[in-house]
Amino acid sequence: MKNRIKTLKIMVGIFIVLTFISLLVLAIIHQTPVEEQQINVLGTYISKATYDYTAVLKPNTIYNRSFLKPGEGIIYTRITKQVNLTLTYNFEASVPAETEITYNLKMELKTSAWSYQLPYSIPPTKTNRTQITIEIMPLNRTQLENIKSKLDSETGVTSAEYAVEITPTFNVKANTTLGDIGQIFTPVLAVNFTKTEQGEVILIENLVQTKSGSITQTEIITLQDVIYQRYASYILSAVSATGLAISLFLYTRYRPPESPEKRLEKLISPYKDLIVETGQRSLPRESKIIEVNSIEEMNKIAEILAKPILLTKKPKPTLMVIDQNVIYEHKINLET
Repeated sequence: MKNRIKTLKIMVGIFIVLTFISLLVLAIIHQTPVEEQQINVLGTYISKATYDYTAVLKPNTIYNRSFLKPGEGIIYTRITKQVNLTLTYNFEASVPAETEITYNLKMELKTSAWSYQLPYSIPPTKTNRTQITIEIMPLNRTQLENIKSKLDSETGVTSAEYAVEITPTFNVKANTTLGDIGQIFTPVLAVNFTKTEQGEVILIENLVQTKSGSITQTEIITLQDVIYQRYASYILSAVSATGLAISLFLYTRYRPPESPEKRLEKLISPYKDLIVETGQRSLPRESKIIEVNSIEEMNKIAEILAKPILLTKKPKPTLMVIDQNVIYEHKINLET
């Protein structure tokens, strides 16, 4: 019998651990979604802006020529009359498309203190062409510096450096068999009149700018592995919970009855600070015995009277509070 009880205790412990683990696994697996979004690229498209310039030079010694193109040398401000700019825009799609492009352009003269919109712009213009060429107003250095000097005098700020910012905007709308395309592309070009270690120069950077996009389709995919893991966690939880229930039932069934001494200890343990065990029951003469229904009531009486609770275990466990010739008594029933 003892071996059986020991085995059942071990089984209960094992199934408690298994149940805890299975519930933990179940909670973790349920944090993983069974579906995910997959984005499929059906087609691609790209907008490309290419700037080109020609710097018109004054008679000079350093180059001994009248023009400079990109990559041909540094544009020195003092020998430059003007800069002619051209913008070529291209839109390309990997699938056939009916395209409509609306574009506009503005130019601003800027310093660190102020900005001024130059009297040149292109109002919103629509076209079905996917290649657009724009001749930008030439940047005449003398005219720009005259405008700058006037604005400096009006604002009271003297600016040694300035820039011309060219801002075109291309709004692309295209229809394809795979879906609609919508894109806004703003390839800003800054022409900086500045001073560097190389001298007073005109810097023109970012001559080629692009912006790409794609036509996509979102697909919901069911993750079968996660579903199988959830099924496995359900089975593990069911098996461990069933094993725990069966082992607890068997342990409760075959567990030997608790001894009277242990039951007595459990009953009086909450009040052990007030209970004094006595081996012999000796009652005052002519005493009056009052039966008390519960240990809790005995505890209340002892606290009110400030008396200890006496415990005699034989012939039957009995609790007593003696107050002169009055005896409060409670006989403890240990029968299961």
